[in-house]
Formats: sequence, C-alpha cells, structure tokens
Amino acid sequence: MRFKLIILALYVLGLAAPAALLAQPSINGAQAGDRMIVKLDLHGERGPVEFDHKKHEAAVNPDPGAEFKAKQGASCGGCHHTVSKAAGIPQLIKCVLCHRSSGDQSNPKSRSSEEIWSKAAFHNLCVTCHQASKKGPIKCGDCHK
Repeated sequence: MRFKLIILALYVLGLAAPAALLAQPSINGAQAGDRMIVKLDLHGERGPVEFDHKKHEAAVNPDPGAEFKAKQGASCGGCHHTVSKAAGIPQLIKCVLCHRSSGDQSNPKSRSSEEIWSKAAFHNLCVTCHQASKKGPIKCGDCHK
C-alpha cells in the first residue's frame, strides 16, 4: 500500500513539475523582460489600457493632496492602499476586487459618499498623479488604444 502511494505521488509530481516550470508570473496580462503589463478596462467603451506595472513600482505620487500617499520606501501603498488590519501592511490585490462596475453596492465610497467604481478609481489615481508629476498620459486616447 505504501509503495502504491509513493508511485502515485511521483506520478502527480511528474505531471505538475513541467507546468510549474513553464508558468510565468503575470497580473492579468503579460510579462516581457523587465515589463509586466496589466490590462485594465478590458470591456470598456474606449478599449483596454495597458499599464506597465514594473515601470510604476517605485513611483510615488508627488501630489501633496493625494488621498493615498505612499510612505517612503513603500511605494506600493500609494495604489494598493488597503491595509491589512492584522499586520498593518498594504494588501497587494487587484484594484477591481474592491472597485467594481458602476452601481455595484460593494464599491467603496468617497468621503462625500460618492461611489468609487473602477473607472473613477483609475482616473482619479492615474490622471492626478500624471498631472502632479508632469509626465505620463492624461488624455483618453493616450491610454485607451
């Protein structure tokens, strides 16, 4: 019986190992060299947006009025602004897990109780950061292809 379990375990490992070796990390997109492209607004009217995650990883929003200001050395917290209550560190989850389609009851609310659905969240965060840093796209066609 024990011999059969060992053979079964080796068989399962033999099937799983190639898949694990071929798998590449990705965030809803593709990875090419040092770039990690995240596709946003896949079903939007203006077309999908390709967001280069690697290019933005160390960026800090220079806007002094930014609602979610990243701390020095913790640039992830500027975009991934939800914080684990237990550990007190940013939760690195996809934006659309909290910011869903317009009208979704589970969408976060602003301080003035306005719904912050995915389009509003992306535009508020991305465009205001690009304006404050005086670089990056700010017009619709610059992001939406």
